[in-house]
Amino acid sequence: MNDENLALRSDWRASFEWIAEQLRLKRTRDLLSRLVIYEMTDGMRTSTAMTGAEAYVDGGLFVLRLIQHLAGLGSRAIYVNVIEQRHRQRENYQDIYQGLARLVPMYDDLASRIPVRYRFVGQIDETLAPVRTDIHLWDDLRELQSKTRDREGLAAYFLINYSLDWAYGQPRLFAGLPAINVIVRHAKLQVPTGMQLPPAISDLSSLVYAQQGSSSKNWTDFQLLCLIGIAARSAQVNEGTQYLKTYSREERDSIRTLREEDAFMKSLKLVRNTLGPAGGRKRAIIASPFGPEVYEF
Repeated sequence: MNDENLALRSDWRASFEWIAEQLRLKRTRDLLSRLVIYEMTDGMRTSTAMTGAEAYVDGGLFVLRLIQHLAGLGSRAIYVNVIEQRHRQRENYQDIYQGLARLVPMYDDLASRIPVRYRFVGQIDETLAPVRTDIHLWDDLRELQSKTRDREGLAAYFLINYSLDWAYGQPRLFAGLPAINVIVRHAKLQVPTGMQLPPAISDLSSLVYAQQGSSSKNWTDFQLLCLIGIAARSAQVNEGTQYLKTYSREERDSIRTLREEDAFMKSLKLVRNTLGPAGGRKRAIIASPFGPEVYEF
């Protein structure tokens, strides 16, 4: 990972300005300041030839880089799925656990260089450790949370030993957390119930489907910036369209024509000199009120 703070990388910022122009983002700085992404990682075991804990370290580095970019662009918060309670029943849980343990010092180092604060959300009174380990993570995670508690900037919430059933019993905890406006889901076009967040902070979110897995090895910095821009685009076009939305006659006619009669679908390639080694083509899909928008980058 590059050791520079994103805020100092004028080439990254210039690239994002180009991306924002292609995506027709409006009031970009304000839009980013209100952007709260739920990054649902997936595809660590199938996106590369890496195996064991190494694949999960790579997935954690993808999130670390995404956090660095979001912090530099002035975003408000991010949620990340890490360990759902049922993950502990998987035969490769040892690999997941060891990968997370190896990532802790990397996230600690990142916090020393950019404005970010970490919070770990889940049943922290239960042990995370698999049977065969001498690594005990909770103390390290609590220390990392304590060290960054009063930091300004991006808030990063990691769901660890988490389930929706548990979350429903914590209304006071979730009442104080920022509401999500975009869910980014990798590899699978589904949102498992166990990793959903309570309705109070997720009901008004839109969905971005990223076809490729969350593997750091496969994503360039430019592609990560594209993904953030596409998430911001999803938030922009879907803002205010749920529950209490009212439509003027002109809006109803326009939506009906584009969605029902024309079967609207938009396709756009975001192509520019990438910042870093080639990571393979990426595809992300959002849904506007008119229909799907497909982006390749």
